[in-house]
Amino acid sequence: MADTTKEPENTYNSTPIDAGTHPEDQSTLVLETIPDGKTQYLSYHLGTKAFQRGEAAGVEFDESEWPLLIAEYDLSKRVLTTYPTWLRSNQNNFTKAKYRTIKRISFENQDPMEVQEGFGLFFDLPTGFRRTPFEGFGVDPRIRYIIDAFDDVSGIVGLTICDDSDISIDGEEVRLPESIYHEVRLNINRAHEAAVAFANGEKQSYLKNRLLPSVVPGFVGEEYERPAVDLQDTVRTALVKKGTPRSRNSNTSAAVRTVMRSVAELAQDNPVELFQLSERIEVVSLEMLIESMTKEMAKRHKEGFWQAYFLENPFVLKILFGLPVVMYTSQASVGGMGMERTGEKYADYLLEAGMFGNLAIVEIKTTETPLLTKQAYRLPSLYGPSVDLAGGVNQLLDQRLKLIKSIAQKKEDDGNYHVQAWSTPCILIIGVNPTEPDLQRSFEIYRGSQRDVLVITFDELLIKLKALHEFLITKPDGAQSP
Repeated sequence: MADTTKEPENTYNSTPIDAGTHPEDQSTLVLETIPDGKTQYLSYHLGTKAFQRGEAAGVEFDESEWPLLIAEYDLSKRVLTTYPTWLRSNQNNFTKAKYRTIKRISFENQDPMEVQEGFGLFFDLPTGFRRTPFEGFGVDPRIRYIIDAFDDVSGIVGLTICDDSDISIDGEEVRLPESIYHEVRLNINRAHEAAVAFANGEKQSYLKNRLLPSVVPGFVGEEYERPAVDLQDTVRTALVKKGTPRSRNSNTSAAVRTVMRSVAELAQDNPVELFQLSERIEVVSLEMLIESMTKEMAKRHKEGFWQAYFLENPFVLKILFGLPVVMYTSQASVGGMGMERTGEKYADYLLEAGMFGNLAIVEIKTTETPLLTKQAYRLPSLYGPSVDLAGGVNQLLDQRLKLIKSIAQKKEDDGNYHVQAWSTPCILIIGVNPTEPDLQRSFEIYRGSQRDVLVITFDELLIKLKALHEFLITKPDGAQSP
């Protein structure tokens, strides 16, 4: 690879379109359409800095491989095919395939690739799949086990996410229905959270047993070192989705699949009916969410439950923002690790708020967390913030500071260069509203003084959901409800 600055070849004999430049290593994306207009190709072109960084990391470049084809689109079939590739130029796996035998992942019923001025390329892929080309496509690391399940299966080199009702094989491709993909994705995420919660409980019990007897007379510790079967049961229970699964051969499922396959035609021929159907689905889904959250709030759940609940129902968090919001990750490392690799800070959720990748931090407590002190700070009617409330606010401010300081390195480490920490909103979800006027006044005085942290209670979240539901079902005079 002698000259990395030469003009890229016109690989497909078409007019190339600049589809974006990597902000860190100046690699570029080029979008081309072959002359017959039936196929689009997205290729990755190596920048000089990326070449230098790759060489320093021990990458051996093969000139015959360039440019790298990372995606293609069949306009007649409306199928997008991605070729998952490691594209972090400072890593020794740079330009290598992400998986062993699964070399391509395809998505049916996708729109053509289109470069939007100021935004580049973005792909509306199912949750869990990398959506930006410079990430090299593929799946998020936490759910790569879905790919691993098919890796090394003899004769299989591709995976297609489709709208079928059952998993099947088509030549070298495994056809995986999107509904089944989401089912297993949520289940393995739930199993991961359950295993982490189990391990954290064991660690806490061990530390109390080991440290407190010396300082607390008569201390009786909790049981730890539970048998392995306890962990097995915990994970297995999490993997089994609650409720009775509906038959995939039912008339209801068939009707849903029919509508999904006919969305484009319905939008053209019956746009009003399609809008009404979509509106009705939104209302029913919201009603189910309100019912679920109301029921769960009546129970004394711990933080771990609510963290998992909002992860499975991210819409609850999205209503806190007046901008488009995407769940970025949960239990996110925001920085703070010292020279001895201790002190790392973790946020319950990081969200991308808005269109420019700006991150927001959300911290979750419980419905039982007290908001105010039990005794008045100034008699007879002024109460101070509880330790949990004041501590939660400071916790968020500390996490934001650590994130701002470490964002550059974390973008480099994760390869997610589009995220930013320019103005990081902080949200604390904690407790329920007090009922006594003096307590209400004290709470409002305290949280109203918080310029950088939005404090919101669980019941206020529920009220927001109910208000949105009321808005959706309330029609102007003469209009029919969905």
